[in-house]
Amino acid sequence: MLSVAVYAVEMIILFLLQHTVFTNLSVGNIVPDLIIILVFAVAYQNGKVAGIFAGIAGGLLLDLTFGSVLGVYALAYMFIGYFCGFLANYYIRSDLLLPLAVISVSEFVFSFYSYIVNRLIYGDTLISYYFKRIMIPKVAYTLVLAVIIYKLLDYVYISILLEDEEDN
Repeated sequence: MLSVAVYAVEMIILFLLQHTVFTNLSVGNIVPDLIIILVFAVAYQNGKVAGIFAGIAGGLLLDLTFGSVLGVYALAYMFIGYFCGFLANYYIRSDLLLPLAVISVSEFVFSFYSYIVNRLIYGDTLISYYFKRIMIPKVAYTLVLAVIIYKLLDYVYISILLEDEEDN
């Protein structure tokens, strides 16, 4: 139960940071996706089911505040959480290369999905422009912040959540 509360607080904090602080720190109107970092961290540390629920929660949070159709982002984050959950057996606390690689691939997939849902359906076929001006910079910006944020989330997981499991 403590883990759900901790992940909910982390989700709210990262959501607020993403849409307040980092909106003002945007680089070329690109805002990093902090929610995808949390969805990956939950799935990587706890498995597919936890990744699914984290993805649905993060996606619904975005759908309710910015989405035009309920469930579009929740579906994308749910699948990302599910597939990242397959890596839970390979969780190593000191490893940073695998998490960063998977976060960057996840961000790329989510950005491509966002292009399809938000642009291609409405006739915007300039994928090369979207790829160069939005997708690549967003992946890079998210990846730079993932180094810091993932380590913080991992520290919380180790210090609070694993200690609570050992006490019980």
